[in-house]
Amino acid sequence: MFWKPQSRVWYAVAVAGFGIALAVSFFVPANIPGFAPGEIHSIDYPIDPTNYRIVLAAVAVVMVALYPLSYFFPTLRKRLFHKAQFVFAGALTLMLWDLLTSKLFVLRPPYFPGPVSILAYIPSNWFNLLSHVGASSRLFIGGLLLGTIAGIGTGILIGWFRQWFYWLFPILKFTGVVPATAWMPIATVLLKPAPVAMTFLLVIASWFIISFMMAQGMESTPKALYEVSETLGAKRSYQLFHVAIPHALPSIFTGISTATAMSLLTLVAAEMMGATAGLGYFINYSKTFNKWYQVYAAIIIMFIAFSIILAVIERIKQYALRWQKGLVS
Repeated sequence: MFWKPQSRVWYAVAVAGFGIALAVSFFVPANIPGFAPGEIHSIDYPIDPTNYRIVLAAVAVVMVALYPLSYFFPTLRKRLFHKAQFVFAGALTLMLWDLLTSKLFVLRPPYFPGPVSILAYIPSNWFNLLSHVGASSRLFIGGLLLGTIAGIGTGILIGWFRQWFYWLFPILKFTGVVPATAWMPIATVLLKPAPVAMTFLLVIASWFIISFMMAQGMESTPKALYEVSETLGAKRSYQLFHVAIPHALPSIFTGISTATAMSLLTLVAAEMMGATAGLGYFINYSKTFNKWYQVYAAIIIMFIAFSIILAVIERIKQYALRWQKGLVS
């Protein structure tokens, strides 16, 4: 798990990286024509570096504080040293991003805002951004849950009953070939209001993948397991719920993880077309009014929000598949 060198030097380099990025922010003069450094000169392009500097300093302080604490928690120490090189790369990326935008003006606004502009915008507009995150999260979670339930149910029917396989699998293949976003014009006309249509698209995006992986997982169950259970007196219903479905669990979670990514793609595309709230709608709105720093802010928030969702799914997977520990290296 911790394959990187367990080096204190890299941890110190990571802390120093944020210190250097902070020094660059303070001592390299800004070179954006028409803007006064350190002031919100334009409402459409905030350039106050205070929040950016606070973030850099806070990360460095937290890393320094965690270092002595890590000696009391060996696992924490291994994780910190393992991530040190990646953290240093993140600090270097922020520094270069700041230099190329706010300092050297190589990447020019409004299309390439720097971290200063994005972090100056987010705290003062957090309530508006949070409302869009809530709207997207409700649609995403609802659509993914319904798609997961429908996918698992369909996968069991296809993977266990031949007659259901005969009727449902061709429909499943047709649905899988056609992207969920292709159904958008039809869904927006037939399904009202708009959230219902978008939920339908999310269900379609996740249903095929989960159904297919569920059926594949059940079909790959070794015959020896059925034979042993039948020898011990197990009925068909017992074999279904205690042999086939447990054997398919890893495939189910693989399908859910893939479906999560596809659902996110479908959600953003759907919100750009017919929503009145949500991160996809907010990105489209910001682009229309040439506020690209808002676009980047929404993308960053989207990354954080849906990384949390993926982390929750991974924790559920680890709990459900805890019996695999020791079997799979």
